[in-house]
Amino acid sequence: MKTVTLFLAQSFPPRPGVAARRLEYLVRESLKTSDRVFVIRLDRAYGKEISLKGLKVLPITARDLRSNYVGLSKIGTVRQTGRSKLFQLVQRLRQSFPFVYLTDDGGLDYRQKAFALASELVEKEGITHVISSFRPWSDHLVASQLKKQYPHLNWVADMRDLPVDPVRADAWWPGLQTWWGKRVLAAADEVWCVSRGQAEQLAVWHPVVKVRYNPLLTLPPGRTAPTTDRFTIVYTGSLYSGLQSIEPLVVALRKLLLEEVLPPHQLCLVYRGKDADLFRHWTAGIPTECLDVQTSIAPAAAQKMQEKAQVLLLLNWSAPGYYGVLTAKLWDYLASGRPILALVNGPGDEELRKIIEGAAAGAVFGASEQTKADEWLRAAIGTWQTTGTLAWETSIAALRAYV
Repeated sequence: MKTVTLFLAQSFPPRPGVAARRLEYLVRESLKTSDRVFVIRLDRAYGKEISLKGLKVLPITARDLRSNYVGLSKIGTVRQTGRSKLFQLVQRLRQSFPFVYLTDDGGLDYRQKAFALASELVEKEGITHVISSFRPWSDHLVASQLKKQYPHLNWVADMRDLPVDPVRADAWWPGLQTWWGKRVLAAADEVWCVSRGQAEQLAVWHPVVKVRYNPLLTLPPGRTAPTTDRFTIVYTGSLYSGLQSIEPLVVALRKLLLEEVLPPHQLCLVYRGKDADLFRHWTAGIPTECLDVQTSIAPAAAQKMQEKAQVLLLLNWSAPGYYGVLTAKLWDYLASGRPILALVNGPGDEELRKIIEGAAAGAVFGASEQTKADEWLRAAIGTWQTTGTLAWETSIAALRAYV
């Protein structure tokens, strides 16, 4: 029997971002086992479509409540505004039942058009498998409707995030959201997620949950040893107030500076991302001459900066019974081959530790391991001061499991 797969994925490329990268990877993997792959996505002016043998992308033009109210920017994303009270309300409620039916990406217009097109593909193209992507909920809602109409379909619901996160607490009425979300996913044959920690959380949502890690797109060099005039610690990307904590690093660096083990002119703490003001606030205890903070950076430039850093800083969070926050930044860092200093705001994260330390790619420290973090950083700086570089050898064999 031929396998013909349909993706319901609003975030599919050329839309930029982490979600698009994961979805492109899943489509490429699906093309290895499917005779043909179709993708239904929203039609917004992001750029050139991906062209792959056996793949057909079918954009849908649809207007949802957010885009109707605030309009679209030139690249097709919903324009942000801090002046509209209605917009702020929609932002808070748009992923929460029952408002999700009106406020979710794509809205009713997308769901109706996507279901009609998907039904036509099932009838004419012989679709056998459906993979829907969260977030938004809209793609899962369409897939659930398809499964009811065509019970023979094998439906995989891919979850890039937890729909009800007990630590981030970003959903209104979590008990209601869990009840409703379980009903939406009930007909799925499988649920995929991005970490073992997520799988444990989703186990109460569905009986079949499988981990599909985000892709490590390239393997790093076996050995890296960039030379720099200053000991550079680099962080690229978003910051999450109330979840992450850079305090262990600030405490360690202040101690080294006060002891004159590391003179200020030898230290450079680099940040590139949209949360520059928050980073400055978090690092207020570090001399300004040691900081290099800018608000944005292109992906290619970020990659080069990571490859030239002495240490890459990763800030994660955990809680009792909650772990596995594996951001896309982790895989970018691993691809650079440079040592990762991961600071977990919480009791620790054994999944993150297994990935990083299992590949000899750096070190992971929980909130109670300040002394160990200090010792690791002190040793790294000492090596750099002696040799001008922090040479690092990553286990390529261990990382092949994530390619």
